[in-house]
Amino acid sequence: MSTGKEFQAPESASPAIEYGGPGGAADFQAMEAEALRNGAPGWHRPLPEKLPSSGYWPAIMALGITFMLWGIAVGFNEVVSTIIIIFFIGLVLFIGALAGWIGDLRHERKDSNE
Repeated sequence: MSTGKEFQAPESASPAIEYGGPGGAADFQAMEAEALRNGAPGWHRPLPEKLPSSGYWPAIMALGITFMLWGIAVGFNEVVSTIIIIFFIGLVLFIGALAGWIGDLRHERKDSNE
């Protein structure tokens, strides 16, 4: 028969923090910051410490792919001039977005190496 002792917190565990009580979340954040400074076991800084900047290139690339697929889909209508115009607009958007996105990645990498 079980006594229920295996379901209790070990005696060496830290006391529970009440978020509604005095200090609450601020106390927890202070404890967390102290543990990170002291290098407490089990605590580490998440990597990467610097997040990449946001950009519009993924959305522009998606728009280019949409235009290219739309041009191919319209191609089944046998309107050649429409196929060429829509497909090449998409191709230009795709290539421009790819070049811009790669340029941003290279710029961020250069900044992180300094």
